[in-house]
Amino acid sequence: MSKKDNTISDFITLFNAFWYRDFPLSQAYKKLGSRAEWTTHIGSCVKSCAEMLGYFTYFESGIRTDAVIKDNVGNDIAHIEWEWWEPHTKKVNEIKKLFSEKSRAKFSVLFSYSRQNDGKNTHVKNIKSIQKQWGNGPYPLVVFLITFNYESSTRWFNELETYLVKDGKMKKVRNQPALPWCKTGTRWEVS
Repeated sequence: MSKKDNTISDFITLFNAFWYRDFPLSQAYKKLGSRAEWTTHIGSCVKSCAEMLGYFTYFESGIRTDAVIKDNVGNDIAHIEWEWWEPHTKKVNEIKKLFSEKSRAKFSVLFSYSRQNDGKNTHVKNIKSIQKQWGNGPYPLVVFLITFNYESSTRWFNELETYLVKDGKMKKVRNQPALPWCKTGTRWEVS
């Protein structure tokens, strides 16, 4: 009987769960976070996922990839990049970095942000940009996008959307509130 590899789906599930753990904001006393806090939080989620899957996490390794997850003999499981700027902007090169090394890992991961409801279809532009940059190959790219709106030059987070890009198709596989206190029925929920 052949063994199915659930590493990608397990990583997606774990990352979405760990997103709420040790969350750097609080509805009651700290509603905004800095880029450094988000970088630290994403890194913490990645490390927690790798540990739960029995792997090791290496930060800023390879071609200065934000993180690489490896197995116990040094094989690359995942290459991971995160970026504060939206994927459709010219200053973003994380997808290109991941693409250049795609064959060396089971899958790649991009974590980024996407503006919603701005009247310019920016969210659609971001999704199309990711899909176009990744191309039609068989190598899987997991994408975590935090959707947000601007209010007084501040990003207000809405949803954590998860996509899988493979064979030229980009499919949304999961969606949840970006902020724990917006998750209905949880201990973090604000009534």
